[in-house]
Amino acid sequence: MLLVALVGQAQDGHFLPGQLAVLRTGNGAVDPQLKQAPVFIDQFDPAAVNTAPTYTVAIPTNGPDTLFFNAHAATEGVLTRSANHRLLVFAGYGGVNLLEKKGTPSLLEIPRGFATVDAAGTVHTFLYKAHDLSEKVNPRGAATDGTNNFWAAGNAGGTLYYNSTNGAGTLQFEPFQNSRAAKIIGDVLYITLNGPDGIATDEPAGIYRFVDKAGSLLPLPRQKDAVIDLVVPATAPYTKIVGLDLNPDKNIAYLSDTVAGIQKYTRTGNAWKLAYNIAIPQNIPAPLNHATGCFGLVVDFSGVAPVIFATTTEGYGRTVNSNRVVRIVDTSSAAVVTTVAQCPSVSMAYRGIDFTPEFGNSSASKP
Repeated sequence: MLLVALVGQAQDGHFLPGQLAVLRTGNGAVDPQLKQAPVFIDQFDPAAVNTAPTYTVAIPTNGPDTLFFNAHAATEGVLTRSANHRLLVFAGYGGVNLLEKKGTPSLLEIPRGFATVDAAGTVHTFLYKAHDLSEKVNPRGAATDGTNNFWAAGNAGGTLYYNSTNGAGTLQFEPFQNSRAAKIIGDVLYITLNGPDGIATDEPAGIYRFVDKAGSLLPLPRQKDAVIDLVVPATAPYTKIVGLDLNPDKNIAYLSDTVAGIQKYTRTGNAWKLAYNIAIPQNIPAPLNHATGCFGLVVDFSGVAPVIFATTTEGYGRTVNSNRVVRIVDTSSAAVVTTVAQCPSVSMAYRGIDFTPEFGNSSASKP
């Protein structure tokens, strides 16, 4: 069941600190309806307007170290930066050549895995689980501490912990049968639950963390019997959520909704309250548009006003494509939405987003 692979792929140049890293699917030639496409990570200047990427890392597309995700799926392609800021990580399918097996990847006998990318553009691919014919497991998002510990979000038992060196196997968190995104913030793992996904387990949409049976916080859980703890409940109708971020004081939270845009929540005492929703102006005519919200999300809390960066869910036909990376300086619900980058093709899409990795030691490697 356990497969581990490592690939070193260095490219000219490297990531610059303080920039945006955006997970892109497609090269402009592969139709996203095929549900398998090449994957790239593009670097953008966060202060730019309608700009092109300044650096790109291509994820391998053939051989045992391939990793890709289903660009046609509305849930896959979340990108996060490691807790030590040294790596980018995303989840997907690997171990086979791209388009070697046509069809929906979650239904095929393709291993699930993670890819990490460091500041030098080196890609490490870890395959953690073979396909189980009894389940349709969609790998959606991933998080890592940068030291060989990984946590994943997904459906059908796809919320899990994995260590690439200890040989203990993949540990699934039973309380989370479905989840959307995983992110480590302040050395605590947070998971988002989408409203429709929560119906199966009778849990509300929102941001969760893990605790033990006594209610004590498990910052980075590694126990099968860990219990989920709702931190920020999502307010209806904003329950089709994916991405999340929290400020260092944990009293401001943001969620991305694939239909509505970006929601801001604030905490007073122990109570969280929806402050407002920020809607996203659309570039695609409504009759042709796929969706009107956001998917990937990261926030810069270093200034007076938080600066939100997100990827939109617009697109032609039945999928996300020709979408955008947007910037919002959060001054109010009427804050201006600025386009940082426009995806140049209907066969390409921007998905996950975070800040670029920093140079330094990281022990996420093949044992």
